[in-house]
Amino acid sequence: MSLVRNSLPAIVAFLIVLGFGLFGAVLVTRVGYLAVPSAVGAPYALPGLRVVPLGETTWLLTLADTVLALALVGAVAATRGGFWRTWGRFLAAAVVVNLLRAALLATVAQAGIGAYLGYLGGGLAVGLIWGIVLGWLPGLAALPRRRGTRDRSPAGINSMG
Repeated sequence: MSLVRNSLPAIVAFLIVLGFGLFGAVLVTRVGYLAVPSAVGAPYALPGLRVVPLGETTWLLTLADTVLALALVGAVAATRGGFWRTWGRFLAAAVVVNLLRAALLATVAQAGIGAYLGYLGGGLAVGLIWGIVLGWLPGLAALPRRRGTRDRSPAGINSMG
């Protein structure tokens, strides 16, 4: 039980990247303005766990998304601490993985230096936004939980006898 209790933030982070892999395309088609980062070349949201390429993307980008999604989960799993530390680690990992995705996208697109910097700026912004928006979920999972339900009042101690 302590293994699950200690890795609950990592499980939540895994479910987040799995959700982006399975339902990311559905989300962007339902909420059209979420496609704006992709339209300007920035990575969309967080990397997702997928088994096949999405749309016209290559296998290289799919493999990179999978590896970066697992790196995000690994960063959260390595965190020992409470709410703020876990949220901060998720935020930092989201920024780093989106910067790496942006660099890979710029390389695949054979972008010039100006466009390359634009990709990196977009990756930074997208990582910050999604890290702030979703980082609280693993943070909540890192909050300490009560271990027992016994009554610890003096009356409860005396009545246990």
